[in-house]
Amino acid sequence: MTEDYRDTMVGRHTEEYVVRFGRHPYTDCWPWAEAALAWSRANEQHLGWSLRNAHLGEDDLGHVVAALAETFRLNMARHARTPGDLDLDNARSELGYWASRHGSYPKPGTPGWPEPSGPYADRWRSAFLSGDPLRPERLARGAGYVLHGLLFHTAKLPERGADLAYRLDTYDCTYVALAEAAPSIGITAPVQVADPLCYRSIRGLIAVPVSPLVKNHE
Repeated sequence: MTEDYRDTMVGRHTEEYVVRFGRHPYTDCWPWAEAALAWSRANEQHLGWSLRNAHLGEDDLGHVVAALAETFRLNMARHARTPGDLDLDNARSELGYWASRHGSYPKPGTPGWPEPSGPYADRWRSAFLSGDPLRPERLARGAGYVLHGLLFHTAKLPERGADLAYRLDTYDCTYVALAEAAPSIGITAPVQVADPLCYRSIRGLIAVPVSPLVKNHE
């Protein structure tokens, strides 16, 4: 991926997403972020990793939900997917690439990494434009710990096995998708995905089709 692509991909994805769905992508990521964080906090004693291991400052804890929504949004922009089709393993690391002090990604609030609009924009600004240049990196670590636990929990769901052959034969992939975690974290509304057949065996998940943004299951 070239530097020019990094400088334009979030803005271009946002424009396409708003035209197609009528909402900013960050808005659609927020319920997933809230649910994932609530699940993680409720299950800390059963996980081998949690926010307690992320070494966050006290002032950072209230911004972890914003960081989770942002790692989802940035990963959606990279892969042109709706939230349900995100690869959990891939998405959990996305914010870390952007927030790293030693990376070459755009900085938050610049045209290459624009702030969102919509009902959670103030929460984003509080998290990423706080004046503390190290906070995004700490928040990326916190988001990664939450999604690490959710990834391993979801990967062990016994019903996943029934869908893996279909995904492998059809898309040559078997990644753990965020949609598969929906019943565990309390997402009960229908989840829009590119191909509901990828999730037909997940108990408690209502997967409904959505037109692909650009490409899916790459």
